[in-house]
Amino acid sequence: MDTKKFVIIDGNAIIHRAYHALPPMMVKGTMVNAVYGFTSMLLKVIKDLKPDYLAVSFDVAGGTFRDKIYDGYKAKRVKADQELYDQIPLVHKVVEAFGLPILKQAGFEADDVIATIVAKVENEKIKMKNIVVSGDMDLLQLVDEDTSVYALRKGMSDIVMYDIDEVQKKYGFGPEHIVDYKSLCGDASDNIPGVPGIGEKTATELIEKIGGIMEIYAQVRSPKSEVRKFFTEGVIKKLLDGKDSAMMSKKLATVVRDVPGLDFKLEDCAMKDFDRQSVVDLLRKFEFFSLIKRLPGGESEGGGRRVEDVGAKTRKNEMRMIEIDEKNIGELEKAINGADVFACKEILSGTDILNSDLLGLVFVVGSSGYFLSDPSKSVQSVKSVFYSKDKILVGHDLKQLIKVLYRLYDFIDFTDFAHLFDTMIASYLINSSTRAHDAKSIILRELGQEIQGGSDQSSLFGANPKQVAEELQLILKAYEIQKKKLADMEDFGLFEKVEMKLIPVLAEMELNGIAIDTVVLKKLSKDVAGEINKIDKQIQKEAGEEFNIASPTQLRDILFDKLKLPSEQIKKGKTGYSTADAELEKLIDEHPIISMIRDYRELAKLQNTYVDVLPTLVNKKTGRIHTTFNQAVTTTGRLSSSEPNLQNIPIRTDLGKEIRNAFVAEAGNNLIAADYSQIELRIVASLAKDKTMIEVFKRGEDIHQATAAAINDVPLDKVTKEMRYAAKAVNFGVLYGMGSYGLAWRTKMPQWQAKDFIKKYFEKFSSVKKYIDQTLEFAKKEGYVETLFGRRRYIPELKSDNFQLRSAGERMAINMPIQGTAADLMKLAMIEVHKVIKSIKSESDVRLILQVHDELVLEVKKGLEKEASKLVKDAMENVVKLNVPVEARVSVGKMWGGLKL
Repeated sequence: MDTKKFVIIDGNAIIHRAYHALPPMMVKGTMVNAVYGFTSMLLKVIKDLKPDYLAVSFDVAGGTFRDKIYDGYKAKRVKADQELYDQIPLVHKVVEAFGLPILKQAGFEADDVIATIVAKVENEKIKMKNIVVSGDMDLLQLVDEDTSVYALRKGMSDIVMYDIDEVQKKYGFGPEHIVDYKSLCGDASDNIPGVPGIGEKTATELIEKIGGIMEIYAQVRSPKSEVRKFFTEGVIKKLLDGKDSAMMSKKLATVVRDVPGLDFKLEDCAMKDFDRQSVVDLLRKFEFFSLIKRLPGGESEGGGRRVEDVGAKTRKNEMRMIEIDEKNIGELEKAINGADVFACKEILSGTDILNSDLLGLVFVVGSSGYFLSDPSKSVQSVKSVFYSKDKILVGHDLKQLIKVLYRLYDFIDFTDFAHLFDTMIASYLINSSTRAHDAKSIILRELGQEIQGGSDQSSLFGANPKQVAEELQLILKAYEIQKKKLADMEDFGLFEKVEMKLIPVLAEMELNGIAIDTVVLKKLSKDVAGEINKIDKQIQKEAGEEFNIASPTQLRDILFDKLKLPSEQIKKGKTGYSTADAELEKLIDEHPIISMIRDYRELAKLQNTYVDVLPTLVNKKTGRIHTTFNQAVTTTGRLSSSEPNLQNIPIRTDLGKEIRNAFVAEAGNNLIAADYSQIELRIVASLAKDKTMIEVFKRGEDIHQATAAAINDVPLDKVTKEMRYAAKAVNFGVLYGMGSYGLAWRTKMPQWQAKDFIKKYFEKFSSVKKYIDQTLEFAKKEGYVETLFGRRRYIPELKSDNFQLRSAGERMAINMPIQGTAADLMKLAMIEVHKVIKSIKSESDVRLILQVHDELVLEVKKGLEKEASKLVKDAMENVVKLNVPVEARVSVGKMWGGLKL
């Protein structure tokens, strides 16, 4: 007889774990992170464990029989947030949508229900292997030859399958003694007392040497017993005094295997087809687009289907497909000339444009698709198609198409180019709280159609021209919806004048790339490796023994057990005290080993991320590094970059400067760096209309020195280094909603002094305080904040019952308009700089190549530095008029790291 598999999920345990392990996720003001975590685990269980039977067990509110045995049972548990409890009914909806039974019984815990199910299954005629999915170690008592526990040890991804051997390995005894163990040493999480004075170590030794609790107490009074042979009189006394507590603890820890009245039928738990559309609709409501892609039968299961038969609301698209070449390209031109909107997508031989061949261009106009297989034979006609400034070109991730046009058709002027509408960027503006801006998620979100197929979960488009055309049709439908949403949000100006005009700029920058000096990096790698080795030895010496610095467990043992560093302020997880950088910083003055560890980590990170990696990113064809600028990632509107991530190269450290020195100009060229000076503080002054701060900037004074002088009531020339440092901390802290505790921690001043400092700051800059208060009031009322240019960020966290989450939302509300306005200003500056440098001789004489934080980097032909610098500086300073002067500092040199700003 074949062995079947029955999986039973401990619903409450998974919900609690997900709520605390996953970052906050809110949809329309409702927290859904636990729902997401539970659903993700359910899909993982279905895929990995492949159950024949599946059920979910839940607790029932109102207490259990254990409360009558001991009124202190679970009494010390901190009441969970209401936002966790509110998600339990939502999880029930998920379980029901999958057609799975929910099993629960009043007066009993989910553990008891699970134990009863396991016992009932043993009486079935079917040979069954039971797997319990939980994060609760109490259920290890169920483990036997036929039952295992699929346990979440840490977070949602650290999972171990506990069978008899794994339990033995973890505890030193088998699952039959789990209850004995808890009866002896108790369980703090459930407030099971155990035997007072008996800890985990002694409990384990008692079980290993004597056996279960009944055997221990059968022997404990005998003068010649094994208990008295191996254990001290102190342990014996504790056992005798604590017998009643031990026996009560045994009752509390033992799961009930015969819950009365439980409505359980094995056939109800049999896995069967579920209503896929109901599940899709529910997950779409929760905006769990990544989970929809993981549904059984989808592409990740190997059963993907193309648009022609996608199921779930997707219907067959009638598409007339026309092959186009140089002979009949007039048909395409005529079709586009007669339409207002058309869509286009490139088909490449690979994913990297620089190293791939163009296989063709797919166009969609109305209900017709066109495939131009060899665009190189119709250059002028292709150009005329795109140079139609009265048309709208729709696409998804249009930057890739623009790069193809740059590379193959030498497109350099987008003044008369068709208006762009990129559905990825539109989604980014409309749905600022999600990162799901891939084509599949957009079509699912806007059209309610589930698309399967493609070789890549995040990619919609395949390589078959007809399929690409059909998918472009869906993109065109999404465009119609997004266009209206942008108009309703009054965001169309930002979309069209900033984001769409930026696409060609970024495309050109990515193709331009930047040269690096591999010789510099090779030497730097050797030097850094030597320094890491040197610090490693110093750390081992301070520790007094050799250990693996990269091991959190070993490092924790050294710091808190051997060196006895104070741990009162250190976060503690299930595995012990945290050794994260933020926690170690709290110990910086306690021992010299802390600064050594932080230096070691910083060097190792930079070596593994940049020093040794940058040479591998050099393109063999161009000899340059071509970073990718991401336009639809950050919540503030700032650009990010990848391969490499230039944003994370330290600016002020010596090693950061040395890494930057490896970024160089080619022979015959120099680099120009142009950096906005204190742009975010200038934006604060402008948005708040604070006269005091505005006058400081108009006089060209050091804002931090002026702030220190104002708060301390001293002349500028009497401001000390310490005064300026504290003023700088407050100036930038205001942008992030920093309070007195944060200022005290950062400046090492007493908290009362920090509180007084902030009070005086807001007295001197009263309009800044008023602006912050008004921004928070608006955000709480409207649910969002926006930049000077209209970029919105919705902040549902402001309505949270969770204090920490709500406080984080308030900090976002204060910071986003400032940081987002700076991001918009930089984007406008990039567009303007890109335009003005075209006036300098040929377009290759001056090239925009990098954007990092508030800085632009250009490569310029020698002899043109002065002219280019003036144009760039003027463009950056005058692209937008604020209530304060905008200052851009410019520097010229051969190496990026050597440019002084």
